[in-house]
Amino acid sequence: MKLVTIDKALLEKYKEDTQVLYKDKRPYVLVIRLRYRGQKQDFAVPIRSNIPAAAPKNQYFALPPRPSTRPKNRHGIHYIKMFPVSKKYLRRYRTEGNDFAILIQDIIDRNSKQIIAACQDYLTAYEAGNKPKFSTDIDLLLTKLSMDNQDKVEAMQSLFGCIPAEITPEKAREERLSKI
Repeated sequence: MKLVTIDKALLEKYKEDTQVLYKDKRPYVLVIRLRYRGQKQDFAVPIRSNIPAAAPKNQYFALPPRPSTRPKNRHGIHYIKMFPVSKKYLRRYRTEGNDFAILIQDIIDRNSKQIIAACQDYLTAYEAGNKPKFSTDIDLLLTKLSMDNQDKVEAMQSLFGCIPAEITPEKAREERLSKI
C-alpha cells in the first residue's frame, strides 16, 4: 500500500456521489486487489483529519491526530469513503521532507494486513447490503469508472465497425486461417 493523490478528472467524474471527498491534494491509501462483486478491484481510501467521534471504530483505522483535527474528532483512514480507482488516475503523494507523512506511511506499512482485512470486511458487508449512512455509492462509482472502458470500446467500434454478435473468437480465428 502506498500514499497517493487522485487526479481531478476522476473526482469530477464522481461528482454525482456527494459522499466522495473532493479536497484537492488529499492523501489516499491505495489498497490494491480487493474483491468486490466477484471481481478484483483497486480502491483509494481517504485519510481524513476530522472523522466524527461518533463514527463506529470498524469504519476507520485511527492515525495520530493532525494539527487540523478538531477536538473530539478522529484522524484516520476512513473505509466508508473508499472508492474504486484505476492506475491512470493515481498521482504520487510526495512525503519527502514531511515528517508527519513519513510517520503515517510507516504506520500504514506496519499495519497493512490489518488495514487490507478491514477494507475487505467493509466491502463484503457493503456488498451484502450493510451500507452505512454517509458511505460512497461503490456500485455507481464502479459504473462511472467502467465508462472509461466503454468509451474505448465505442471508439474502437467507430474505427473498425461493429463486430457482429454471432462472431466468436473461434469463428474469427477459423476465418483468418482459411484466408492463408
